[in-house]
Amino acid sequence: MIYLNAFKQLEDDAVDALYGLVKDLINKNTTNILEVGTYAGQVTVRLCKAAGEKNPNISVISIDDNNDTFSPTAEESLKENHYGNYSIESGDIERKFEENVIKANIIYIDRLHDDITKLMAFIQKSVIVPTKVIFRNPKNASNYPFDVTEFKPEVKPRARKKNTAEKEEVKDTIKEEVKGTPENKKTTL
Repeated sequence: MIYLNAFKQLEDDAVDALYGLVKDLINKNTTNILEVGTYAGQVTVRLCKAAGEKNPNISVISIDDNNDTFSPTAEESLKENHYGNYSIESGDIERKFEENVIKANIIYIDRLHDDITKLMAFIQKSVIVPTKVIFRNPKNASNYPFDVTEFKPEVKPRARKKNTAEKEEVKDTIKEEVKGTPENKKTTL
């Protein structure tokens, strides 16, 4: 795996641990991985690698405020590795995050640390499929600084069926009305 940038947000062993974690979390229902991070690409490259190894149809959506903070950019590292299973979006990070939450089965958050409580509440009410959230918690140990939470969509109870006695009453009424109508009789001459 090729990572072109000299900037490292995480130690190599932490990135390896994240790669292994994401690879283990990917299952047959995984369609997208959403990353809210930095455009250096250290994690993005690993997420694309994990996704591609498990299922080439899984896409990584990477969002950040701007895409040219680091040089070389994440996209340059991704192209160098010949990964095509990604999209990079920049600008208005909070709005982009909200738009993409329902598209992802796995979400990696490495930004907006001060707003994590609000983000987690938003994720919980927005998910439509079981979704695993990995939060890089800067307060955890440096070699495995991740908190993992799984959210499942709320299943609303189905409406109760009508009372069968009411249905029978309606059927009986219809039968009585049908009996009172003259029948067409075939007569032969």
